[in-house]
Amino acid sequence: MAGLFAEALLVSVYANVEVLLICCAGIYAVHRGVVPPEGLKILSRLIVEILFPFLAFSNFRAYSWELLGEWYLAGVGCFLTMVLGALLGKLGTLLLRLEPPYSKIFILSTTFGNVGALPYVLLPNIVSNWKHVSDVPETLYEGYGIISLCALVWNLVLFGLGRPYALSGLAEKESASEAPSAHSDRPCFSRVLQKLRGVDCVVWASLLAILVGCIAPLRDLLSDQAGGALRFVGSFSYQMGSAGVRISTLVLGGSLYLGGTTQLEKRRVEKVLREEQSENWTPQTARLECQAELGETNCCSLSPMVRLAVGATFIKLVLMPAISIPLIVLAVKAGAIGRDQPMLFMVLMIQTGVPSAQTTLALVVSAGLQKVAGEMSIVYIPMYVASVVTVAIVIVISVTLFDTFDAPGKAGPDAFQNATL
Repeated sequence: MAGLFAEALLVSVYANVEVLLICCAGIYAVHRGVVPPEGLKILSRLIVEILFPFLAFSNFRAYSWELLGEWYLAGVGCFLTMVLGALLGKLGTLLLRLEPPYSKIFILSTTFGNVGALPYVLLPNIVSNWKHVSDVPETLYEGYGIISLCALVWNLVLFGLGRPYALSGLAEKESASEAPSAHSDRPCFSRVLQKLRGVDCVVWASLLAILVGCIAPLRDLLSDQAGGALRFVGSFSYQMGSAGVRISTLVLGGSLYLGGTTQLEKRRVEKVLREEQSENWTPQTARLECQAELGETNCCSLSPMVRLAVGATFIKLVLMPAISIPLIVLAVKAGAIGRDQPMLFMVLMIQTGVPSAQTTLALVVSAGLQKVAGEMSIVYIPMYVASVVTVAIVIVISVTLFDTFDAPGKAGPDAFQNATL
């Protein structure tokens, strides 16, 4: 068992350290002025409006009627995971007494996990080391297809519901500048067309990917994997889209740097003010000022940022796997997930314990909400560091449980001895 955990930990470390190194590059770029603060907004708009639509469309190579019929539970599981995260996030804001914008950051962090980038990095290492599937060459592509289905549902929910929620109440200037009367006299068709134009291009790209993927001749024509005449379309869309994942991590690092420096500057100013008022300053008056500023009855309670970071990390990496994993096991026992579907089981298990998505941060930065993005990035970094261990634990549990399902007569201690990664 110790050897299994060590191997899973190495897989998790490989994936997360890559993310952290790219994040450090973003910190360095903003610190050195290579990317100014306003440049983060430009990069985020590039990601959201150009690169991620290409990435969503490139998934057409993995779609087909057969895949949608066989692996539809991946999309269902992804949707239910987001619903669970939203409910736990809402409950967490009430228990931790978080007010906007902290409550909104909290719910976004618990709802939208890293369903694409991190699982894509994890999967090759899992497949090559998990002896249950390593002898099947198609397993890796099968896993990518399942992740693509999860990403499809995730994109539809994030850009269809998550983005309006993230920006509601935070961009009054843009909403106030709109003139409702200008649209009231338009014909019904024009109003519908205006609504359709408001749908994010990532959603349209995802729907187009399904359409192309389900038309086999067209899919093979555009796919580089099938060697079609227009295979450069599939290759180009994937190369462009995958660059967005790395750039979004750079934006995460840059936002972390700006958020961290803002917090340090705030503390420095508060310290100077206390020193200037040292003659009248006492610990008792400091507590009273703190209560007046924060509206809390106990100044010694944790700050909103600490509550936000600790609470979101606990829900995303501990509570959600603890609730979701037994439900996935019940799905296997009920026959909804077959014992001949190890990749479906593994991907669903990984989805339950991944940290928050960087795309949500990119959405906030692209709207010019740099202060909110800085606070959000401060939450993400400790969560990604903690996920090195928690993701490894989820992988160990996944391998052990599925090998137990595959050999029902070996339930108990012997099943753990036969679990190999």
